[in-house]
Amino acid sequence: MLIPEEQRTGLPTQLQRAAGIPLHPGLYSEARQRGVHLSGYLEELDPSGAESALDAFERQLALAGIKVSGPESSIIDRFFATQESAVLFPEFVARSVRIGKDDFTKLGKIVANRTRVDDNTYKAIYMDDSVLADSDKRLATVAEGAALPKIELETAEHSIQLYKYGRYLEATYEAIRRKRANVIAYFLRAVGVQIQRDKFADAVGVLINGDGNNNAASVVETATSGTVTYTDLVKFKLSLDPYEMNVLVISQETAKTILGLNEFKEPLVAEKFQKSGEMIRLFGAEILVDNSVTDDLIVGLDRRFALEEVYETEVMTESERLIRQQIEGTAISEVAGFAKVIRSACKVLDTVHA
Repeated sequence: MLIPEEQRTGLPTQLQRAAGIPLHPGLYSEARQRGVHLSGYLEELDPSGAESALDAFERQLALAGIKVSGPESSIIDRFFATQESAVLFPEFVARSVRIGKDDFTKLGKIVANRTRVDDNTYKAIYMDDSVLADSDKRLATVAEGAALPKIELETAEHSIQLYKYGRYLEATYEAIRRKRANVIAYFLRAVGVQIQRDKFADAVGVLINGDGNNNAASVVETATSGTVTYTDLVKFKLSLDPYEMNVLVISQETAKTILGLNEFKEPLVAEKFQKSGEMIRLFGAEILVDNSVTDDLIVGLDRRFALEEVYETEVMTESERLIRQQIEGTAISEVAGFAKVIRSACKVLDTVHA
């Protein structure tokens, strides 16, 4: 927030540089051109040192006299006290949504990598080693001058489609102007959680069905349709070799079935779950319980190699509309999609089959 130079000397040292940055709506366009959100752009203009108690955006809030947390949080109307402080409101909205996204941790536990792209389609690089014999996978010792065994990395035959995930702010400015910022932030965090839930469901769908490039997960069947035994789970665990099955995604009903097996009701195995509710690990694999998986399937994967998230934008808001206080119908969205990386790093256990 631009403060006359003669007045900056009276500010705390950490705010003096921040006070030389003029705030205007065009900052959002400049940030997008750099592929960052406004907080990131402000960090470029006003880097935070290791000793900084506030980040660059928080320093702008401090200069504007706006508090967004705690019992003494400012009312929303405080953002619109000046034209400059109004510029901070869209980023407050986006940051609150991003916090909500971070609250939903399941997606990060199945994604190996995130890649930013500049278009809403993406041609993935993938490896399908499921079609190779074990002898072709080995890094064999070869005679001098002989050819090394090779494995191909291929570009996806079809572009990976990216989708827009988001919600709309339905409240008018008049409805929220006297509400405190920390209260509004709770609702915005809920939007972030829901965006991640939607993305997680789509990510699981890609793990199971593929990303449109004939790379659906290989299926392992239980010995008897309609039942899951300890032996079935051991077989499934071993089927992912040479990859490590470090994550399982199952529905609530499947979780009940697995936790009901005698082998997992043993006190030494189930102690943490029985005392604190902490989910057991199945052969070392973290179990994610989510109804984006149907009751007849168990998804097992090596999180290091199975899935890539591709995104065009992080959380975006219609900044111009928010700055003008016309909140109703304002979109909060991001553009993202998912691509398989190594097909064999994910398999599915089918518990109901012919």
